[in-house]
Amino acid sequence: MKKLLQLVTLSFILTFSSNIYSQVSYNNFVASVMNQVNADSLYRFERQLTGDTACTVGGSSYTIATRHYLTQGNIKAAQYILEKFQSFGYNSWYQNINSSITNVLAKRTGNKYPNQYVVICAHYDDMPSGSTAPGADDNASGTASVIEAARVMSGINLPYSVLFAAWDEEERGLYGSEAYADTAYFHGDSIIGVLNFDMIAYDGNNDGALDINTNTASMSLASEFKQVVNLYQPSLVPQITTSLSGGSDHQSFQQRGFKAILSIEDNSDFTPYYHTVSDGYSTLNKPYFFKMAKAGVAGLVTLAGDFKITIIHDPVVSGPDTGPRTAAAVIKSSYRIASGINQPRLYYKVNEGSFNFVNPSYSNLDTFKFTLPGQSINTSVKYYIAVQDSAGSLVSTLPAGGSGVNPPGSVPPPEMFAYQVANIYIATVGTGNVSSDFPFATYYMDARTQYLYLAPELNTGVSDVIQIGFDVIAADPGPMNNFSVKLQNTSLTSLSGYVTSGWTTCYSPATYTVPGTGWQTIALTQPFHYTGGNLLVEICYDNAAYTEFTKVKSTSAAGMYWGRYGDLSGSSGCNTTSWSSSASPQGRANTRLAFSTVTSAAEISSGLIQSFDLKQNYPNPFNPVTRIRYSVPKTEFVSVKIYDILGKLTATVADGKTEAGDYIYDFDGSSVSSGTYICRMNAGSFKKEILMILVK
Repeated sequence: MKKLLQLVTLSFILTFSSNIYSQVSYNNFVASVMNQVNADSLYRFERQLTGDTACTVGGSSYTIATRHYLTQGNIKAAQYILEKFQSFGYNSWYQNINSSITNVLAKRTGNKYPNQYVVICAHYDDMPSGSTAPGADDNASGTASVIEAARVMSGINLPYSVLFAAWDEEERGLYGSEAYADTAYFHGDSIIGVLNFDMIAYDGNNDGALDINTNTASMSLASEFKQVVNLYQPSLVPQITTSLSGGSDHQSFQQRGFKAILSIEDNSDFTPYYHTVSDGYSTLNKPYFFKMAKAGVAGLVTLAGDFKITIIHDPVVSGPDTGPRTAAAVIKSSYRIASGINQPRLYYKVNEGSFNFVNPSYSNLDTFKFTLPGQSINTSVKYYIAVQDSAGSLVSTLPAGGSGVNPPGSVPPPEMFAYQVANIYIATVGTGNVSSDFPFATYYMDARTQYLYLAPELNTGVSDVIQIGFDVIAADPGPMNNFSVKLQNTSLTSLSGYVTSGWTTCYSPATYTVPGTGWQTIALTQPFHYTGGNLLVEICYDNAAYTEFTKVKSTSAAGMYWGRYGDLSGSSGCNTTSWSSSASPQGRANTRLAFSTVTSAAEISSGLIQSFDLKQNYPNPFNPVTRIRYSVPKTEFVSVKIYDILGKLTATVADGKTEAGDYIYDFDGSSVSSGTYICRMNAGSFKKEILMILVK
């Protein structure tokens, strides 16, 4: 096993992000299988593999003093593993790659998808060379866990097949796993996931931290395994990482296009006995080892049993709409979803009050819609969605982490979606999926990035920018010193170099760290007054060291970005225009800008809002969304409602005491029929109507 070079921790943002991965469902069966992992059994396999105690191989006593390749101890270790698999009743065999490389394999055939399989694996060879090399952490720990998983699973039937694998010669260059992965690729095998365990028994500070190493293509599997750990071994602290120097056996499968992850001890708390003769059984943190082995079994059973319910949902966004909000969810599972009193639910609470729930107001096959009650301006709403299967054995929540069945999700997840009913307009610019190192290019010590947004992309009038956010793929935990976000109004329509003057600094903490993945937002400490034209944004920082890239999603937009990164020794990234690096952004980062649509007190007092007004919606005709603007010059009871041509109320925009300001409402006509609609505003003696035409 080669040591991790750099940690890139990933988590999930809830305010704006939609979930693109499966939700792991808590299941009593998974828990019961996991709890069959026996500490004495696990530790016995570990002690026998490390030479701490003798074992029986081929009917005779033998002490495995080393498992370095080509030694007698390594050959005996392979035989020991094979005989263990056979003793559990498996179809077991050697995969002889050449005269020195021998993989040990065993298979449990699935009862529904026998030709699709999950791989649980570890490497059994060790370092250093010589007659003594116990390799307790590296990697008897992973191998003992695979053997224990095979023991526990010997009487378990699951939909997918399971391959138990112990690879040879990982230490020389992933030779054993590479040979198997190559063969599986050329045979067209259907591997739905690879769970690799390497060095899972050292935790020097007892914080329970572990790394889940992955690549972009395997991120969904990493997310699922992280959820498994959180659900079934909550005292462990999983961290998804993407940087690995050297390698481990999961990478052999990743290189062939299979989803594969590595579970390993925390890189910042790495065993000091790595690749030495002192890597013995006595150095291990046995309670940590036991939990890691149980998490592995839980992950295996979850994956091979397909114990998942996927909830896909675009969260409700903040805005001034005081009427009911619709939250739609697509629910997918191989298990039947419960109906009746245990049908899917949306739980919500207002301003940190107690939870209420609503059942679907609409359902069709896998699509469900929930109607959240309307709330007054300056209200905060938190919510989550919960689903269970008809048997009441599975429950999933989105965000993940909730539990409880009959009804589903009675125990809320630790984090929830949130939105504010406020005079806020959110502009999202960019929908591409190109990975970009900018604007948080912390693999280098300094960076300066500028983005240009044109007025039609922002599609709003005079207002204050109060937040900026980026869609993060991988988040580096390293801080950015002297971090700064600057904005300016501009007449520029393209960028061909840095703009060096005219900036307003709106956010400048001593340090800033990207919190996690998904849409991450920065609340500007100094709101920026936007005049309705084109907008320039600069993000820069100045470090004395480097860590790893934070990658964000970006979209090709020629002339809309300019940036450079590098290691500056005597100057700041925030005022440098000449860089030694020629690297530039891969596109303009997908961006979300939040605008406060309430006119400032200064503008009200200066008479910019002189009267009540209801402006014509735009676009008109529309399909299915149109924007309605109205103005209030003083605090007044205001009613703005939308009716169909027969006078039936369709939507309530405002209905209550309203402070002075300009307001924007986006009316979504996706749930109503084509036709003419009337928007009517009443405020004191003021009355006005506009006609809106919906054409589908």
